Amino acid sequence: MKIALGADHAGYPYKERIKRFLLESGHEVEDFGTNSEDPVDYPLFIRPAAGAVAEGACERGVVLGGSGNGEAMAANRIPGVRCALCWNRETAILARRHNDANVLALGGRVIPWEDALEIVRAWLETPFDGGRHLRRIQQIDEPVPFGGGGRARSGEGPLQAAGDSKSGRQEEHDVVISFGYILYSEGKRTLELTVEPGLKHPTIVHVPSASRWDEEMPDWARGRREEILSRIRPKCVHLDCEWKEI
Repeated sequence: MKIALGADHAGYPYKERIKRFLLESGHEVEDFGTNSEDPVDYPLFIRPAAGAVAEGACERGVVLGGSGNGEAMAANRIPGVRCALCWNRETAILARRHNDANVLALGGRVIPWEDALEIVRAWLETPFDGGRHLRRIQQIDEPVPFGGGGRARSGEGPLQAAGDSKSGRQEEHDVVISFGYILYSEGKRTLELTVEPGLKHPTIVHVPSASRWDEEMPDWARGRREEILSRIRPKCVHLDCEWKEI
């Protein structure tokens, strides 16, 4: 695997150690700097490393700084990059399994070297789970226009309401039941209902009241509470459900 590396002065020591580990493990490395502990501005080194991943020149990337926060932010400004800031093995595994993270951010001043090395190992070895997570990755990678208040505008692109007169048909829907939530989707549009406790009996499904529904749900789902719930409930008949209004 070809891996891009980028770091500022605070991340430089770990970058060098990670580079040695990657090369010894049989990986190819492209190092975008920095090359000393002299103070530098991290975007100058993080952006090229993240860009190499976005362009396909490198399969993955690792970016490092003091905390890793700024590095993750800079990397994620590059379209196509999904950079995860990880601080232990578990977060690294989830970043790969659920988020298909193609860039890893680490804080060289906030985690011990042994932990950093374990994070890199886990992140490299863990595959992406796909499934329902793929739809969410596609939503991350395909920006949609946003209107006032931070809500996506209805009637535009993938957010066009199901059954819109422009299409003249009702779009197919899907219901996925999992631990902790029920996911309802219409194409690339999704909403979640919280479930507790982990689909054990009785299963409690939290449903926003009619007033809260229109306040909290995306534009395309507003005014469609009963319609959407009527599609979800039949998929849950095998469960001992209690539908709790919140």
